[in-house]
Amino acid sequence: MIKATDIAREFAYPLKNVTVLLSALFIFLMLEFAAFGKLLGLFLAFLILPSLFHYLMRILDARAKGKDPGPLDVDDLYWFQGAWSLFMLVHVAVTIYAIYIFGSLYKLPGLLITSALLAAVIPASLAVLAITRSPLQSLNPKAIGGLIGRTGSDYWILPTYVLLAGFVMQWIGSLSWPDLLVDLIGFYLTLVFFSLTGTVVAPHDFHAEVGIYDPVEADKADVDASLLKERTAVLNHAYGFVSRDNRAGGFKHIESWLQRDPDPESAWAWFFDQMLRWEIKHPALLFGQSYLNVLLNDGDDVTAVKVMMRCRHENDAFVPLPGDIELARKAAKECGNEELLKVL
Repeated sequence: MIKATDIAREFAYPLKNVTVLLSALFIFLMLEFAAFGKLLGLFLAFLILPSLFHYLMRILDARAKGKDPGPLDVDDLYWFQGAWSLFMLVHVAVTIYAIYIFGSLYKLPGLLITSALLAAVIPASLAVLAITRSPLQSLNPKAIGGLIGRTGSDYWILPTYVLLAGFVMQWIGSLSWPDLLVDLIGFYLTLVFFSLTGTVVAPHDFHAEVGIYDPVEADKADVDASLLKERTAVLNHAYGFVSRDNRAGGFKHIESWLQRDPDPESAWAWFFDQMLRWEIKHPALLFGQSYLNVLLNDGDDVTAVKVMMRCRHENDAFVPLPGDIELARKAAKECGNEELLKVL
């Protein structure tokens, strides 16, 4: 049961967390510059809008896991990075269009009813999007209804918040306050909405029930600094091979190191995660097949499923090596991942 103190904590969360505050402030200021920049402003808006949608969904996703979203990074500026989060544009467009149409046709009653219906559905749809990273699932009535049913009475905090925030912004807009201040209040209320949405769904651990997992990288705090330096040198050398179209040489260099790494289990995970950060993902997916072979033969079904879903998140055509298909099916079955099982 969500308590008043939980709501108050999430309301203050963007102010209390320095990384969130600075990241959000940067996005807000860039949007304000874009609003007054005419043609240059359009270009700036095109650059900054991805970071807005990426970061809002990251806040929701992180709070749903009970974590912090971390700072804004350069990947958040790319339209192709985390494309699923940009589907929130559809939610925004549908909301604006529906309110405009029904408000025009039916005046105040149409405006109020449409706003209430959208406020009841949109938070659940966004939560499904953040949890599953699937635009189609975020529009699935069964998934939306299931989330609302599972969260119970706590869920209705979100529609109530949306409607109250809308009324507050309508009231503030009627006052003679500076536009910058009004925009800042609206932006802050938006941050709170995404944080609060994550908090409402967090107790139900929906992430454990879908096929999207956290990165399987080794915790940097657990990797000795000197070992990390050696691994980085090996990776850079391998990248040199790969960039010259000698993929086999690059993989051989890494696999040779893995045989003498003092902690090969974390080393496989580290190299896999680092290769996924390369601009070209194909080598990482091929390396992922080898990593998957090791995990499956070691009987680590959970990590194996994580690796498969990470690879399929990059390219949905990814499959294990032919000799690993049966073990991969067994791992997916053991983890209850029906979606992956169907693919395999």
